[in-house]
Amino acid sequence: MSKSIDYYTKKTISSWDEVAPRHASTNATLFVDVADNRFNNLNPDFDALIDGYGVLHKSVVQVCCNNGVDLISIKNKGAGRCLGIDGSRAFVDQAIQLAQSSGHSGLEFCHSDIYRLPDLYRNSFDIAMITVGVFNWMPDLFKFMEICASLIKPGGVLLVEEIHPILGMYEQGEPSFIDASYFNTQPFKDTSGLDYFTNEKYEGKENFWFHHSLTDVFMAAIASNLQLEHIKELDYNIGNYCADLEFVENNPPLGINLAWRK
Repeated sequence: MSKSIDYYTKKTISSWDEVAPRHASTNATLFVDVADNRFNNLNPDFDALIDGYGVLHKSVVQVCCNNGVDLISIKNKGAGRCLGIDGSRAFVDQAIQLAQSSGHSGLEFCHSDIYRLPDLYRNSFDIAMITVGVFNWMPDLFKFMEICASLIKPGGVLLVEEIHPILGMYEQGEPSFIDASYFNTQPFKDTSGLDYFTNEKYEGKENFWFHHSLTDVFMAAIASNLQLEHIKELDYNIGNYCADLEFVENNPPLGINLAWRK
């Protein structure tokens, strides 16, 4: 990694702020949808993982919460205090507005670069949660995992739903194809935009993403004294990246669910 963590995260956060209005326009019905207390934005396997651990009356923090719809889904399951953290001011603003539409109290949102998160949230939550599309934005996965673990009370859990690391080898297309080494550790620069709902390309602000192997993910968790309790690889699209691979005969894993205990 040739530049500082701060350099990469500032670039990426600026890109997310830029795309926020596009996402809001695409998902304009969310303000009505979240008003229904049956609203659930979680993918089926992660939904089952959440239910297996149970969130009733528990405190939950979502790291990199985007517009907060997954956290609202958790609140609808009866969770207690819920905190969403995101570096994008534009998406935090959307999350606050959607939370108001949901009618729930006990939903909080913190605008912060995760690498600069204040210490006041340490050891505060029964469950920490990460959903689709977070790891690859982290220039230092070990430091990121350490911060996630620090948020959890002793005995608490970190529940993760992520795009499978093997997709880092693929270039999206029709069809998607292998275009990179699984072991490439160099930052990937992109300026084609972050509209993963419509996949419309536009001349966007420069951002950087990072490929982290399964080894990286597991070693980062081990270094943070987290113990693996669950793993499931998924054969279906969860992140709108290389979604066509779900339907090819010899398909790779597209997603992965993980649970660690502190």
